[in-house]
Amino acid sequence: MTAGAMPRVDAGPALFGRTHDLAFVGAFVDGAATDGGSLLIAGEAGVGKSTLLQAAAARAADEGVQVLRAVGARFEGDLRFAGLHQALHPLLDDLGSLAKHRRDVLMAALGLAPGPVPAQPAVTAAVTALLRHASQDRPILLTIDDLSWLDPGSVGVLRGLELTGSRIGMLAVTRHEFAEAHTHVLEPLDEESAAALLGDRFPGLSPAAHRRVLAEARGNPLALLELPATLDAAQRSGAAPLPPALRLNRRLRAAFADRVARLSAPVRHALLLVALDRTGDLPGAPITDALRQARDAGLVDVDQEQRRVTFRHPLFRSAVLELATAGEQRRAHEVLARRRDQDAERRVWHLAHAAVEPDEHVAGLLEELAGQVRGRGDVAGAVAALARAAALSPGSGDRSRRASIAAYLGADATGQLLDVRRLLDDADTASLTTALAAAHHLLLSGNGDVDAAYRMLADAVEAGSRRPDTSPDILREGIYTLVSISFFGARAELWQPLERIVAGLALEVPESLALLMSCFADPVRTPPAALRRLDAAIGRLDAATDPVEVIRIGMAGKYVGRLETCRPALRRLLDNGRDLGHVTLTIHALNLLSRHCYEIGEWDELARLGADGLRLSEGHGYRLLAQTFVHRQGLLAASRGDSDRAEEHAGAIIRFAAPRRLRAFLTLAAEIRTRAAIGRGEYEEAFRHATSMNPAGALLPYQACSLWLIFDVVESAVRTGRQAEADAHVAAVLATRVPAMSGRLALVAHGAAGLAADDDRFAEQFERALAVPDADCWPFDLARVRLAYGERLRRVQATQAARKQLTAALATFERLGAAPWAGRAHSELRASGLAAVGQAASLDNRLSPQQYEIARLAAGGMTNRQIGERLQLSPRTVGTHLYQIFPKLGITSRAALRDALQQH
Repeated sequence: MTAGAMPRVDAGPALFGRTHDLAFVGAFVDGAATDGGSLLIAGEAGVGKSTLLQAAAARAADEGVQVLRAVGARFEGDLRFAGLHQALHPLLDDLGSLAKHRRDVLMAALGLAPGPVPAQPAVTAAVTALLRHASQDRPILLTIDDLSWLDPGSVGVLRGLELTGSRIGMLAVTRHEFAEAHTHVLEPLDEESAAALLGDRFPGLSPAAHRRVLAEARGNPLALLELPATLDAAQRSGAAPLPPALRLNRRLRAAFADRVARLSAPVRHALLLVALDRTGDLPGAPITDALRQARDAGLVDVDQEQRRVTFRHPLFRSAVLELATAGEQRRAHEVLARRRDQDAERRVWHLAHAAVEPDEHVAGLLEELAGQVRGRGDVAGAVAALARAAALSPGSGDRSRRASIAAYLGADATGQLLDVRRLLDDADTASLTTALAAAHHLLLSGNGDVDAAYRMLADAVEAGSRRPDTSPDILREGIYTLVSISFFGARAELWQPLERIVAGLALEVPESLALLMSCFADPVRTPPAALRRLDAAIGRLDAATDPVEVIRIGMAGKYVGRLETCRPALRRLLDNGRDLGHVTLTIHALNLLSRHCYEIGEWDELARLGADGLRLSEGHGYRLLAQTFVHRQGLLAASRGDSDRAEEHAGAIIRFAAPRRLRAFLTLAAEIRTRAAIGRGEYEEAFRHATSMNPAGALLPYQACSLWLIFDVVESAVRTGRQAEADAHVAAVLATRVPAMSGRLALVAHGAAGLAADDDRFAEQFERALAVPDADCWPFDLARVRLAYGERLRRVQATQAARKQLTAALATFERLGAAPWAGRAHSELRASGLAAVGQAASLDNRLSPQQYEIARLAAGGMTNRQIGERLQLSPRTVGTHLYQIFPKLGITSRAALRDALQQH
């Protein structure tokens, strides 16, 4: 919310959320111009008092008020009447209008004439006379910035001015309130306004950094604007971890650290203990007096009854930490580690921070702690504990092992790739854990080199399996990563050796790994027993605490139609993952949820999730994972008729995937191109793309993504006269367990069978598709089946039945914005003799639904780019449609659109 209440005042970023305050101060300025008065604006440092004062001064100047200004400064605090000299300088030419004794007093006070310093009451009377004389020509607003730093003489004079009933207003800001003054307290920004300000000034800030800055700033505008500048580019983007305490730059140090620096050493030590403990528990009696002094200085709140102490602003904590030396912090951690009321986890961390030399005892405690926090879902906490454990490990083997596990988890869950590279520098290059981390990093960080990652890790797993000291957990993680690598490669040469490796390991296979091997690798051949186990595992997700397991079960369910039942757990992971900094897991959750949104017709939500996923992936250097979200954008563009944008996204995926032989992504690119070609009615091209990775008549192993193209293969084959290929593909689908795997796949499979069936049998197959329970859960697929059914019914002269299917299909396509399919349904309905349907009825069916919407928006004054953004089309596509619309409406220019639409 910006401050629009004060006209002609620049309500810039620092005035977010200040509508009420600006209105209040504006009312004072208006009233003071006729009746005089004073107002004090009080608030904490950096809250925006000076900005509000400047806005009020600008308002007054715009309305013809003479604005006099003074600014308090520390170095002038001992110069008597220095503030008055600033404020009255524009009026010095009017001194001659004053009575001689008033003039002499002011000239002596301001140092303009020799003589003793006059008494304050005499100066006050002279200043009042000068201001009243000047205000006869026009009202005066006297603005005092930082009254608390003004010299005491000036403050005494200003506080003694009697302004009521004059045309003189005084507006001052201070960190402290004066009891006798009319005071407006400027509060910190509310959460919504703070987030809006931060987003406006730092739009590229990662979600984790955004949340951290909001929490540390606590609504303080200065902190919101300055804290991000203390982070480097990698920290701002999320590619590197945030520091334990955000640093203070010069402006923040002046606002917060200086108040801490003025305290005595015992008080600063007490505050350091509070800052490092972070529990809020009140320490023992020996430092209670020190905390009382800190409370009186306005830095903390102390609740003796609840025995709690809290900093009044998080940046006071940052200031305490920044001002403490490394030795002081280490000694404070030692004190806290010895506290008997300290919980075990905090005690371990205090010991870790107090250690200055390798210490295996503390390193072992940290490794145990890592297992505990990961078990409750905090993978980022586990990475931090393992990284510190590696740093404190005396032995090179333990150091390498711990660093490697931290690096692997960092790449697998948190997205901190810069930390991964640093940790790998400390690892033993021959170890399985190092190979695991390096393979993960190689795969995700930008190269996307699946073959190199596969060779490195497969060799390390086989070698590690022969070593008795290899951790079974690390072996399992190696297999999980090989499954991921093999999926992206989607080739038998990757999957088959992996299957042999797994079969040869004397290793208990976890349920999620077994399910991934069954459902992820070759879903069309998943045994019924595996699907039952998968359903049971999904049923247990509500109680799951390990977010990695949630993602693995979700991946197993993706291609066998289980995303709907996985959705609650994925949503929960998405919310928690952002809070906990699990970037990679968040990306995987966005991947699964965005695909599900396409299936269930939540296309606007798909666009939002896809944009989030792409931003996170690119921001963390995950070029491989980014292709997933490029696919979502391309698929949505193709489905809504924006062929140019669809081709742009498909081409980008192919340029990345082809050199790396990432067949899974090549299939996804083919899905985009196929959908776009069908939308254009170019079925020959559609068939070529749809069968480019998986030929008609077969469902190849390890090609899970080809399940998305079943209906497209059959439809394009039928429409290009390839009946044999259509029949063969239907037979291949029905010969597997595809229809039995899920309701959506049953709908698609029987719908495809209806497409390929002859005139005697097509109705039976289509009706079987429509009878699938909850078929309306997949609106786009259902509407495509209804469209195909309606087209066949119309061709066999079953007109009324055709209209029923086509009308239902058209309503769904229009709701989704699937313009090409809506146009087909509309044309079929018109051919059936039903002329007035859909959005284009008022134009006698001359325009398609999409063309009508483009014409309507253009008539309303929107540009091609604005229309494209609204309808998710490229400006070029919009221009092409308008070029086609003009002759249909009998016009030659954009200006005539409004009249043409109204006439029809």
